[in-house]
Amino acid sequence: MWDDDLTMFANLVGQPTWLTNPTAPNQIAATTYYGDTPPAWYTSQDIADVNAMPLYVPRYAMRCAKYIKHVIERSPGCTGAVVLGGSFGGEISRYMIEHDLCGLASQGKIARWMTAVGVVTGNWAASNVPSWLAGLFGADSPDIQQMTYDWVDANISARTTMNSALYGPMVVGHWISTYDPDGYITSLCNQPNDGTNLCEDCYFWGYTTAAALHQATDGTLQMPTKSFGDYKHTGIIDNPGAWAGMASFVKNNKRVTMVVSRLQCNTTGDSWIQGKGEMIINAQITSPRANALWGITAPMQSLIRANGMAPGIYYFSKGQTQYPNCVIFDQIVPVGETSLNLTMWVDECDWMPSYYDLYENPFGDNKNLGTVGASISATGNSAVNLSCGNWNATITTTVKNVY
Repeated sequence: MWDDDLTMFANLVGQPTWLTNPTAPNQIAATTYYGDTPPAWYTSQDIADVNAMPLYVPRYAMRCAKYIKHVIERSPGCTGAVVLGGSFGGEISRYMIEHDLCGLASQGKIARWMTAVGVVTGNWAASNVPSWLAGLFGADSPDIQQMTYDWVDANISARTTMNSALYGPMVVGHWISTYDPDGYITSLCNQPNDGTNLCEDCYFWGYTTAAALHQATDGTLQMPTKSFGDYKHTGIIDNPGAWAGMASFVKNNKRVTMVVSRLQCNTTGDSWIQGKGEMIINAQITSPRANALWGITAPMQSLIRANGMAPGIYYFSKGQTQYPNCVIFDQIVPVGETSLNLTMWVDECDWMPSYYDLYENPFGDNKNLGTVGASISATGNSAVNLSCGNWNATITTTVKNVY
């Protein structure tokens, strides 16, 4: 959508790029891969440090750390950096943080870390597809080999768990794509993915107390934010909702979390003899402030059954109430946001909805039981009731400052 992504992002956050003002304390900078030729500003010690690192991920991570340190030092008034790691850059920046390269993490020089479709916990295809098959797709390389689950476990840390105390001072977030246009990975594993990564490869599943995750102002520890977009892996470049989310992550401190705390189904939506409805909750959230600031109307969150990220399955009898407490939004919102627009619908499914392993009735169908829209306050905690003929629900929202 934009010819120059760096300039586009700089315009969103209202800051200069390193190309227009390389000494600005608030510049948007980007690393460049230099191959065998180090940049002119490298000292002999820099060269030695890079060459001392093992090849591929460790060496890439050292180059990134050197560059971040250099940008901070050349920019009077700059005290630290917000690091965005895209795709393979998610794993590289994770390695850089957990190995404390150039002392950036331990010295508090990384204020925030966000991954975009990042290889955070490794890559399923690299870990499970035979190398001969990966070679047929031109995907067998040393880089790919270092994306395996075993490599991450052996060379970074426990793969799925955020367990380094170096994350403590940072605000951490993940942006995840959910659309598999070709269906190759889906056909092999039947798990939600973006055509390159499994969705679960792109975020931490949990944390240990040693991680001392960044505290909210009320003293509670917080897991990283998670945002889902209905685009393929490479399509995140053309997803304005993702860019709005990343710009908000850089600029603001307000984190909004929406939870479906109660759901009652007035019908099962099911004609099968069992009489139980198999309910899947779908939700999309847009930001009025993103529209006002940047003209962005695309969702900042998309949890859709067709792409496997909608919460479910919940089994309901007619009139039954349950308390799923499923999260449908958990992000830092744009500066000045006062409300968010929620669209929520419930699907009743009978036979083979992708990713959900449901095989109740081969003669049944998968249908929408009703869609409801609501404006959700982003200024304080709230509980909002939604209702249509077939279901009603309560959305509980909490608003916290991350600093």
